[in-house]
Amino acid sequence: MKIKLLRFAVILGRFVLNLLYKIMKIKKTKQKKVVLLSRQSNEKSLDFRILENALKDANYNVVCMCKFIEKKLISKIEYCFYMLKVMNNLADSKVCITDGYSIPLSLLKHKKDLIIIQIWHASGATKKFGYQVLGTEEGTDPKIAKIMRMHYNYDYVLAPSKKTGEFFSKAFNVDTDKIKIIGLPRIDYLNQKDDELKKKFLKDYPECNNKKIVLYVPTFRKNNSVNTKELIENINKEKYKLIIRKHPLDMDKLDEENVVDNYYDTMFLLKIADYVITDYSAIAYEASIFNRPLYFYVYDIDEYKGKRGLNVDLTKEMKNATFKDAKALSKALEEKYDIDELYKFRKKYMEVYNQNNIEKLIKFIDKECKI
Repeated sequence: MKIKLLRFAVILGRFVLNLLYKIMKIKKTKQKKVVLLSRQSNEKSLDFRILENALKDANYNVVCMCKFIEKKLISKIEYCFYMLKVMNNLADSKVCITDGYSIPLSLLKHKKDLIIIQIWHASGATKKFGYQVLGTEEGTDPKIAKIMRMHYNYDYVLAPSKKTGEFFSKAFNVDTDKIKIIGLPRIDYLNQKDDELKKKFLKDYPECNNKKIVLYVPTFRKNNSVNTKELIENINKEKYKLIIRKHPLDMDKLDEENVVDNYYDTMFLLKIADYVITDYSAIAYEASIFNRPLYFYVYDIDEYKGKRGLNVDLTKEMKNATFKDAKALSKALEEKYDIDELYKFRKKYMEVYNQNNIEKLIKFIDKECKI
């Protein structure tokens, strides 16, 4: 009954919105208007900030629209009105770039000349997602995915490598010829020095000055807390400074000793870390850019495989850097790291790590806009 009511509501909503949208689409398309659309956060992501500046430098008219839908009813009602603003901007835009699933992008019928580019908000896909996990415990109900037209209408999807493109093709249910090998703008940022910000960080956190920084970035677990306790207990506090950067959706509280202010974002922390520890998070691919030890702490890998499924078998591809046990991982910090294994991993999943990705993306947009 619930599914039937949802289907009826969506069909009715689509009909009404498309009628309104049809009127909005009477406006002439502006060849150099680009909409950046996200519901990951209410703030512009690093990728959007970099992309917005680059597009403006290339004389594009850029409209950036970011709104997170909270679980509260009032937030959902507000988003319905917000969608009208989105539709009005899409109506005369040439390009829309999104970094996640967007309701108006997938549900509505757009002008034939509107180009929709999915850049996604992650540089890889260790864990399965989207259409890969339909009907699983952590995935979307197939009936709801069909009703909501999950990940419809994409003209192109960016991926940082051919192999990752294969995962994205399945996750977004798009043909491989729609995959374009271009990295996220943040990759260019990671390749830039940030000496002044590093000085400020060390001034704000002087306890990091005489220790090796170990950055732990775990992925979000839908129905479980992240096990940080064992790692905290086993890391040598005399030699290492452990910094834990939680997933934005993780509401668990951590000891202040292992947390730094969000003023210093995760991408910056990657630049200054001496070691990076993660699990199934796509942060691994950004971390692989640096010639520093990257480890995988996968204490729940057997359970995770069953619930979510993995695209990458870390126990084979990064076998010398993958651990179920925190004590063994802590011991590995003292041992010689297999850098060749990391190079192979990077070559396979992060082909674009040393390229000018924002320049490639702007040129690609220019070509599609026939500028």
